[in-house]
Amino acid sequence: MKRIGIIGGMSFESTAHYYERINRQISELAGGFCSADLVVRSVNFQKYHDLMDKDDWATISLRLLLETSNLVDGYKCDYVAIATNTMHKVADELYGYPLVHIGDCVAEKCREVGAKRVALLGTRFTMEEDFMKKRLEANGLEVVDCLKEDDIHKIDQIIFEDLCHGRVMSDAKIYLQTLCNDLISGGYDLDGVILGCTELEMALDEPIRNRYLERDGFYLFDTTQAHVDKIVQLSLS
Repeated sequence: MKRIGIIGGMSFESTAHYYERINRQISELAGGFCSADLVVRSVNFQKYHDLMDKDDWATISLRLLLETSNLVDGYKCDYVAIATNTMHKVADELYGYPLVHIGDCVAEKCREVGAKRVALLGTRFTMEEDFMKKRLEANGLEVVDCLKEDDIHKIDQIIFEDLCHGRVMSDAKIYLQTLCNDLISGGYDLDGVILGCTELEMALDEPIRNRYLERDGFYLFDTTQAHVDKIVQLSLS
């Protein structure tokens, strides 16, 4: 079994999902008492959040480079995964390390069902900047800009003010599910929506969370589950 290093804590709510799902899926696939060979480095998100507020991505990049180097060189991890979409803004700085890029993982899920035109939800960094869009486009997807400024602000607010603290508010659930339905019927000719934040799935009902197909050929792609599936595959490779 391959050893996987996970840089988590951003937020710890979604990192907990990673740990549980990876181990559960490996146990189901490998049988017996098998569990994942994981090294979880859970960082203090407050320090990273402060740097994000200052737009100091150079320091964030350096910190993640050091964390990755420690996992690969110190703990002899075969692969490293950053358990958050937003921090993939500096993924190119980790070139040369065996990074399991979350964008590649969700793009693979899109290709499996033939989805080509997608909308991307996430933090404002993910939605407004092009680091994730370019990665998805490099994988053959077309990311359609169909979100209003008010939607971008609202989604970002839900993520940082509620979901990162483990709060799933009923109005947030209604808002996000309504937004997805509006995107389906809004004339954008979308094949699906990518939940490009590892916490967003928390605000969706269980039947929707656990399957990619939402309704009538329209797909909801969860980056958390896509990332977990690839990590499990690599672990058992």
